[in-house]
Amino acid sequence: MKSMFTARDLAVTQASVAALLFLSIPLFNIIGLSNHKLEAVLHGLGATVTVIMSCQALHLTYPMLRGKKGAAANLEWVLWFTSLLVLVTIALGNWLYIPYRGPDGPQQWLMYHSPEVHLIVMEYKEFVSLYPLPLGIAAAFLLRRFRHDLAAGSTLSGIIALLVTLFWICLLIGFACGIGMTKLKMV
Repeated sequence: MKSMFTARDLAVTQASVAALLFLSIPLFNIIGLSNHKLEAVLHGLGATVTVIMSCQALHLTYPMLRGKKGAAANLEWVLWFTSLLVLVTIALGNWLYIPYRGPDGPQQWLMYHSPEVHLIVMEYKEFVSLYPLPLGIAAAFLLRRFRHDLAAGSTLSGIIALLVTLFWICLLIGFACGIGMTKLKMV
């Protein structure tokens, strides 16, 4: 008896449900008490979409490492798009950073109640969240420049995979720290 669903159908369904639930996280800021809901929602949606896209980029590195035809072009397109999203999310984060540092903002509250959280989590998050932009651009540039010279198991494809993996890790760390900060004190 043939199955009603294929593995691809189940994978697409799983990814769609996960993305929907993942995207709902920043939308909860709409019902919050903040005066800066628009900035928070836009930055949160930007961060969420970049993490989802970085997962896709990481997923696309495996066919590139195996030397599958067209995989490098797909990965390059996703990396350029995700790097653009990272740039927009950084700009939105800077917009949100103004009320964060403002009078009676979360920075003052954290410095008073838990200075180590601010010094470790927020300061670390600020810097680690900036690394994905040069990592993604470097990986996309290498793919653009050497796309036709990539071979399965080559050193260059390994370097690109390392850059994409670091890109993903930095985005994930920044996302987790950002969610943690909003749970402590919202802007």
